[in-house]
Amino acid sequence: MSDIVKQTTDVHFIVAIHALNTSDSAPSVAIATKNTDATTKSHIYDDLESLSADYAESTGVYAQAAAMFEVNGFRGPIEVIAYPNVDSITPSGVQSQGTGLGGKVTATPTPGIVVGITQHLFDGFKYLVLDGATEPEIEALSDFLYDNQRIMLVTQPNSVTALQTLATHVAGVQKVKNQLGNTAAIVETAKDRYPAAQAVAYAAANLPVDFQHIGNLSQFEPDTDLTTDDYDTIAGLNATLVVNKAGDYMLLNGKALAGNYIDQFVHTQLVIDTLQTNLQKYLNRKSFPIYNDATIKEMTQTINAVSTSLLQMGVLYTAIAVNSVPRSKVLNSDVIARKYNGFSLSAQIADDIDTINAKLDLTL
Repeated sequence: MSDIVKQTTDVHFIVAIHALNTSDSAPSVAIATKNTDATTKSHIYDDLESLSADYAESTGVYAQAAAMFEVNGFRGPIEVIAYPNVDSITPSGVQSQGTGLGGKVTATPTPGIVVGITQHLFDGFKYLVLDGATEPEIEALSDFLYDNQRIMLVTQPNSVTALQTLATHVAGVQKVKNQLGNTAAIVETAKDRYPAAQAVAYAAANLPVDFQHIGNLSQFEPDTDLTTDDYDTIAGLNATLVVNKAGDYMLLNGKALAGNYIDQFVHTQLVIDTLQTNLQKYLNRKSFPIYNDATIKEMTQTINAVSTSLLQMGVLYTAIAVNSVPRSKVLNSDVIARKYNGFSLSAQIADDIDTINAKLDLTL
């Protein structure tokens, strides 16, 4: 061993070397669970072995992650977000009111689950499932994600009654024009089956996919505690469950509780995120993107490349039509502010076929 050269100094460091997190991609899906304290922590796992170091096999997090990794083609990674176990009083919710004795200050508490997800809203996952969340927590998170139009929340109510409670809340909130519902529900009364976790894992690994066309996964079994009348109730609330379709165990439908299709929301977000990411990377590569027609043309080419990739993926039905304002018609105030407001984009999200109607004439 080489000798250590001593330094003449009064300052000394004790250095600890930690293993690098080698996950080289954004998480495909996420699991939210309540932390044991008032802090938020998050970690991305590429396999069950690493996850088991933080979440024992007896936990719901481990059980759902194990169900995900049972899905053929799913390789992760999975992000687990442990949200605060208490509500938080945020400055944005503080209100003051004068009284005869001085003043009164009130603050609106933010549920811990919203605080936790807020910190990881843009981590990259498109689907989120929950571990042990209460009904008020689910409703608060659903509202928050809807307002932000991000992340498909896939819940797993354990009864028709629980579904009705959530569906009633969602129906009263998710009705804003030009916004898509992003809360889905897969009803499952068994406590040891996780079709929601498996559905999001399959969807993430096989983009694009309609939830209604997901089937025959290891934990997909028709629920014997639910009747055909329950099926009608569930379908009427735009929720779903595992059913037998011609010998295949499939999901009854692929809708969010607001009535739109799950894939419509996810694909819309995918288009937005892909455009944003690629245009940002274009700016990152340029040390000085000159405000001229050449730069506008390069950005247009970047958008067209995104369009081609999304068409090939099957997410778009039509290519993105790009209209841009030439430099000569840009307002001087925009140039001074270094902003380009000249892009107008339009495209159509791809749809698939769920139902087939045919006319059959038989002659004897």
